[in-house]
Amino acid sequence: MNERIRELAEQAYNWTKEESREGNNQCRIGSDYFLMMEKAKFAELIVKACAQLARDTELEDVEGGDSAVLRAAKLQILEHFGVEE
Repeated sequence: MNERIRELAEQAYNWTKEESREGNNQCRIGSDYFLMMEKAKFAELIVKACAQLARDTELEDVEGGDSAVLRAAKLQILEHFGVEE
């Protein structure tokens, strides 16, 4: 598994585990609810990381208009997560 994706998965697990400690009776480790919450948090963390990368794309370094900027952001996101097209 890619290191960055593994880190986000661990963050999601730890967040969900903490939620279960705070008295959410539905959120017992291993329960369907726990797994659903963990997946939702994992997806949220991925979206936030992608949004951050897109926001930080250096527009000055990209020539070719909006489509080139979008391609540059896409490539940065793929590279950040170590995913090939």
